[in-house]
Amino acid sequence: MKTTTITPEEFEKAVARACMRAINAWAIIDPLRHGDKTAVLIGPHLRDIAREAGISIPQTRRRMQKLMEAGKVLRHDTSGGSTCWWLIGLAEAPGNTATAVKQAAPMTIMLSATTPEQKASIDALRQAVTPARQHWSDVLGVARDCSTSEAREAFQSALAAVDDLDLDAEQQRRRIRDAYNARLVEDGISE
Repeated sequence: MKTTTITPEEFEKAVARACMRAINAWAIIDPLRHGDKTAVLIGPHLRDIAREAGISIPQTRRRMQKLMEAGKVLRHDTSGGSTCWWLIGLAEAPGNTATAVKQAAPMTIMLSATTPEQKASIDALRQAVTPARQHWSDVLGVARDCSTSEAREAFQSALAAVDDLDLDAEQQRRRIRDAYNARLVEDGISE
């Protein structure tokens, strides 16, 4: 790995990107359920942060130590000597959700590119990190002005259509349930 100079702000952005990559790989187990405290359990390792920042592991270790002294990161030491890191404030604190439907907190990371290759990799990163949001009617496959009974029928048929052998079957079911709950909340109905 070549030695480069990177500003502290750029390094923090690289840490944030590494954290989002790590969290994205484990999204199925809901690592953000208790905010930063549980997100750190599956945060990136030093090598992942070094790769994202484009600097060596010893340089990354020194910079992470400075961030830890400044109170900007959490660390979780695991058996075998691996340490997971997490940038404080990336995960929403528990209990801050005001809606009945559980939704991921929107995150904004400002990135800049100078070459077309960097721009393409940043665009790919944004697509990987940003979850695709769909309206409940798109998830259920009905019109937005449908009746409650039509939405219920679509909900039941969508749940029945989920293949039990699919690896993300439970995630699909949760998405369908959340869409149906959003429909009910929109009309002020509790079922």
